[in-house]
Amino acid sequence: MTTAAAQARHLSLVRLEQAAGQAFGCADEGERVSALRGPMLLTPAAITLATFATAVAATITYLV
Repeated sequence: MTTAAAQARHLSLVRLEQAAGQAFGCADEGERVSALRGPMLLTPAAITLATFATAVAATITYLV
């Protein structure tokens, strides 16, 4: 396959993927990535705190 044919196929696949995403109501990747940065529950500090709290609660439950 020539380079031009490969590029044309790639562009048509990208357009098809975008059309399918719009048909199912999915946001563009740029919007989705920025949306995932916002929630505080996805930060490493929040995950660490939740893990620690779970370990403490499990220990207390075991001892009681």
